[in-house]
Formats: sequence, structure tokens, C-alpha cells
Amino acid sequence: MAETVTARRRIVLDCDTGLDDTLTLIFLSGRPDVELVAVGSVHGNVSAVQGAHNSAAVLKALGRPDVPVTVGARRPLAQPVQYSARVHGSDGLGEIPIDREVRVRSDSSAAEQLVQLARRYPGELEIVAVGPLTNIALALMIEPDLPSLIAGISVMGGAVTVPGNNTPWAESNIAHDPEAASLVFSAGWRRCVLAGLDVTLTTWLRPAELAAIDGLATPGGRLAQQIIRRFSAYFSVAYGRQSCPIHDPTAAILLLHPEYGQYQPWSVQVELARGLTRGATLADRRPFVAGKPEPPHPPIEVATGLNVDALLECFVAGIRAAGTAPGQQTEKEARGE
Repeated sequence: MAETVTARRRIVLDCDTGLDDTLTLIFLSGRPDVELVAVGSVHGNVSAVQGAHNSAAVLKALGRPDVPVTVGARRPLAQPVQYSARVHGSDGLGEIPIDREVRVRSDSSAAEQLVQLARRYPGELEIVAVGPLTNIALALMIEPDLPSLIAGISVMGGAVTVPGNNTPWAESNIAHDPEAASLVFSAGWRRCVLAGLDVTLTTWLRPAELAAIDGLATPGGRLAQQIIRRFSAYFSVAYGRQSCPIHDPTAAILLLHPEYGQYQPWSVQVELARGLTRGATLADRRPFVAGKPEPPHPPIEVATGLNVDALLECFVAGIRAAGTAPGQQTEKEARGE
């Protein structure tokens, strides 16, 4: 009997590779149902150039130097650039030892790469965006039909129902480029998921997950152990907990497993005015219908709840599979089933 071949989902990861971006790279590389088509870097946790080299170094460590990595936007659309060395270290990877003899693409930008791939795979390509949204906004300017060419996009960003972390009102990825986020949220995608602090701050790794990852001897497992230790060191000071939430991987998991989340179809606007609330993500959450004005743009799927047990199990399974030889793990195991 012929073996059934499962079609893999083509994904582009757009990231500012710091600590939890790295966990996302490890997770996606361990999924047998994912074809990681390309990675684009963007300013944010570190410079776009540093982020690209971080991504390439991580992929090399995982045995995936075949994935093209392209440098993206070096600054926001309308404000000065800022970085997050306080959280992610001076190099974005917490100064862990890693082979940095890598190359990144220089023949196109991350936005151009995304447009090229969207045209090559119309209706098939999906985006996981876990940094500021500058590259996605620039791609929309290059190709206005991008939302119809892309099967779906999942964004780690925003704080719709909870406080921010960059400011009391704004989450970091949105605060780093509010104008770009505004363009992306109003574009009218086939599917757009927003995984903000509303849900990602519920994804703290628990003793069981930490122990499972600590027991891994695979390349992906060893790398994840170092990253989690560095990330947890920050959160032990900031939150008083010896663990860390998996902010960025949550966006990837919800794209692959929408059933792990609960969502509200809200039209999200971004505060662009200069002042205290710049970068805030605002949704009209009023329950009444009569007299309520039409939203300024199509609603997106704002994640408001998670099946945390399933999500964390899925994350650990992806880390377990990363860097292992083909055939060492079944597809169901890698999906956490």
C-alpha cells in the first residue's frame, strides 16, 4: 500500500531574531508538515543585519543552511530605530556560543523576497511575523494584491485587552513601528491572526516542559536549553519567575493549529499620534449592534484565549524534533498528538 504524503505548508518567517524568535525557528524547523521557505530579518530586538546573521547561525546549528535568510528593513517607517539589548543581550542571542560563519542573501530585501515568493506560490504561502511589521508593510507597498496572494498571516504583537510591555499601552513589536502595524492590520488578508500579550503571557513554560526540554540531546534541544536559560534570566528579574513565556512561538502554533485558540473578530486600529499611547492596539469591543458604526477596515482574528496544555505540548514536540535525522520521529509525535 502506498504511503500517504502530507502536503507541507509553505511558511516565511519574518523576525528580529532575539531569544524567542530563535525558539520559533527551532520549533518550525522541527515540524515535518512545514516547509520553511525563507526567513526575513527586521529591526527590533537587534539590527536587521544582526538579526539576519542570528537566523542564519541558528539554522546552521539545526542543519538547515538551505533556508535562505534575507536582510530586511533597517529602520521603522516614521520614527527612529530602537533595539532591545536589555532583554536579548547585545547580540540578540544572549551571548551564547554559536557558529557565526554564515552568509545571508544580499540580492534582494526581505520585503522583495516575500513578494517574489507570494507570486511564485499564489494562495499557498503563509507568514509568521514575530517582529516589527515593517517588512510586511513594505511588501504591501510593492504588491497591493499581497493579501489575496497570501493564504494567511499570524502576528505576534499587540495588547488589546491587557497592558503593554514597551509602554503601559503598547507592546514592543507594535511600538517599534506603529505605522507599519496600522498598514498590515488594515490590509484585508484572507486570514490574519493576532497573537498578542493577551494570550502569550499565559504561555509560561512549566516544570514539566522545562524538564522535557532539558532532557534533550538533539541540536535543537541543546540550543533551546541555552536560549530558555537566557530568556528566563531576564524574566526572573522582571517578573520574579524562573521561567519564560513563549511569545513568538505562540504565533506560529496558532497559524498551524487554530483550534488551540479562542478568537474575537475585531477590527484593530493602532494609535499613531505622538504621545503616551502611541503604538496602542485598539479594538471596538462594544457588544451592541444597533447604532454601532461600520469598522474602518475588515476584522482580524484577535486571540483572546488558549488551550495552554495543547499549545505547550505542541511546542515541546517541535523542539524535540528539531535537528534530528529524518525518520527519527513520526509526524504525529512532532505535532504533539
